[in-house]
Amino acid sequence: MSVQKENIKIVQRLYEAFAKRNIDAILGMLSPDVEWGEPSNPYNPAGGTRHGHEGFLEWLNIGRQSEDILVLEPQKMLEDDDSVAVVGYMKCRAIPTGKVYESDFVHLVTIKSGKVVRFQEFFDTYIAGEAFRT
Repeated sequence: MSVQKENIKIVQRLYEAFAKRNIDAILGMLSPDVEWGEPSNPYNPAGGTRHGHEGFLEWLNIGRQSEDILVLEPQKMLEDDDSVAVVGYMKCRAIPTGKVYESDFVHLVTIKSGKVVRFQEFFDTYIAGEAFRT
């Protein structure tokens, strides 16, 4: 099997673990020095870049406290030698305000030696920020 096809399988397993809320499985797929990021926004509490398993867990806990993910649909995966770009759709509720926002997203996942070393999320940060504004 090609490295690219193996990388897609790793990313598919990552999304499956997220759907099942299997944190141990997710951590097992992440490099110990993983870089995990989403665009910074003064109203989005989970924005910014975090490092390592500890940083990922911090991001996860902030997310759990601040928003409900109502829909997360990966729709297409495009691969390169060491990366998979995931194009999809998400719908979330900002817990502090109860406002719902929707956005297309792109997740760029970089993989080395079978582990996720970088996860970068891109989405409409304006509408997300507006959902968190009171």
